[in-house]
Amino acid sequence: MRAMLSKIMAILVILALVASIACSPAHAQDAEASLTVRVLDPLGRPLEKIEVRLIKDSEVRKFLTNSTGYAEFRHLTEGEYVARVKLDNVTLAERRVSVPGDELVELTALVSEVKLWVKNLDGGPVGGAEVSLRSAGGYEVRAESDEDGAVGFRLVPYSELEGVGSYALTVKLGGVEVYEEDVRVNEPSFSKNITAPLLRLRLTVVDLEGRPVPRITVGLTSKSYSAKRRSDNGTVLFENIPSSRLEGVGIYGIEARMRTEAGDMLIYAGNRSFTESCSLSLISDLARIRVRVLDEEGEPVSKVRIVLSNDLLANFSSSETDEEGVAAFERVPLSQGMVKAGTYIVRAYRAENLIGEVRREILRDGETIEIRVERGAAAIRLLDFRGNPLAGYLVSLVDSLTGERYNRTTDEGGEAAFKIFYGFYELQVYDPRGGLVHSQHLRLAGGKLDLKLKEVNFPLRVVVSDSFGNPLTSGVAEIYLGGEKLLRRRLSGEPITLELPHPAELRIDILSDEGELIQRETIYVDGPSTRVIRLEPYIQLGGLLRLEDLAQAIGFGVSTLILAFSAILLVRGLRRKG
Repeated sequence: MRAMLSKIMAILVILALVASIACSPAHAQDAEASLTVRVLDPLGRPLEKIEVRLIKDSEVRKFLTNSTGYAEFRHLTEGEYVARVKLDNVTLAERRVSVPGDELVELTALVSEVKLWVKNLDGGPVGGAEVSLRSAGGYEVRAESDEDGAVGFRLVPYSELEGVGSYALTVKLGGVEVYEEDVRVNEPSFSKNITAPLLRLRLTVVDLEGRPVPRITVGLTSKSYSAKRRSDNGTVLFENIPSSRLEGVGIYGIEARMRTEAGDMLIYAGNRSFTESCSLSLISDLARIRVRVLDEEGEPVSKVRIVLSNDLLANFSSSETDEEGVAAFERVPLSQGMVKAGTYIVRAYRAENLIGEVRREILRDGETIEIRVERGAAAIRLLDFRGNPLAGYLVSLVDSLTGERYNRTTDEGGEAAFKIFYGFYELQVYDPRGGLVHSQHLRLAGGKLDLKLKEVNFPLRVVVSDSFGNPLTSGVAEIYLGGEKLLRRRLSGEPITLELPHPAELRIDILSDEGELIQRETIYVDGPSTRVIRLEPYIQLGGLLRLEDLAQAIGFGVSTLILAFSAILLVRGLRRKG
């Protein structure tokens, strides 16, 4: 009986093990149940990175589709689910699925591929425009048009979807809304050409003679839009300008400024409406004028710098007078013109000195303004090295600007008076014999200038020494200027001093007491100085001796001493032998 019970128990255990083994795969299969959802657009193309939700009661599972449009959910429990495709808050597609019954489900998301082309009134592309689609439910996409005016949106939910509805299509350029339209998107592909009220302006700024004004800046300003362009040839081009018919745009204010020496100056101001593309000339009140500069005698003055100023801008233009004393100016705003330049100040400068000024208005093209200028007084007094006035000297001033020369001769007080325009001159001084003794560049600004010439009546010291630098106390020095002997003096060991009237080349002869020429030198002196004449072959020894003669004498003396000493030694030797 016990054996029978043991067998029965063993059989039951075996059956239990078999049952558990048989049931294990089924439970594993339940734990590993999965579902694959593929999302396609209406044209059958897979959609990437689209959120797929799997919903069961309060449980929500999410997965983003891969590049082939698949979203895979694993470890699902058995039951009914809702598979839903979402884009932001918009449901693009949904379907009820059964797990584990459904293994692969395809859902078609109701999205459209939208292509838009933005064009202006002339049919040209509008690049850089901000294009947006905004649904009534709040879904929005936006992008910027490329250089061809094209904009593309890949995922635009159908208008028929819940919470979507019509789209507001808007185009903005430079912050200004230039186009708006309501559209419905219910097709796989949606394309549209947008013609925005944008126009092209070609503006040329000209003067009163119709000539383009170079180096300008033109600005357009409306209620909500502004733009600015620069040009070197007088013509500026504005592309894709919002029409004045647009709300918030209206009339444009136009300002043109000309680049001058002192900065930008306003030359045109006006208001215009633009509703279509056009080319337009803007006539500015810019005139040609001439400024003529004359001296006290009515003679033209050249090389004078004329500077213009008005109420708009100071020192905005300058020019230099020619040989006729005329300086020409172009593009000068009229005093009572469109921009009202006001009173002009016309100043005349010479070497940075103000020599004349006129204030007046310029009322018409071609006016000539005359400025009378006066020369100022300047006096130059010449003094020699010792401060004594130099009379009878010619003083010549050469204008550094024009090369014009003014000559005057000094009076008894050494003074020469001039009537000149102040500035830079080259000063040349000639002595009564006509020789140039002094030259320099200077700036004259009126008054009296004392000019001390170290080159006139200056002292010269001549020192004559032997080869060892000892001053000679014998011999004679003769100094010549050209063929004229200026001085003959016996040397006493003291320097020779003389006064020279002007720079010169001197010949100095050194003679022996017997009148024999020992040495001759030529020197050039142009101011006070000391010159040393060194007699290299001579030495002062009681008298003036040649070093060669002295050496011979010393040699002869030494030889004599040696011979005498030798003779004495010989005589002593003979006496000892005797």
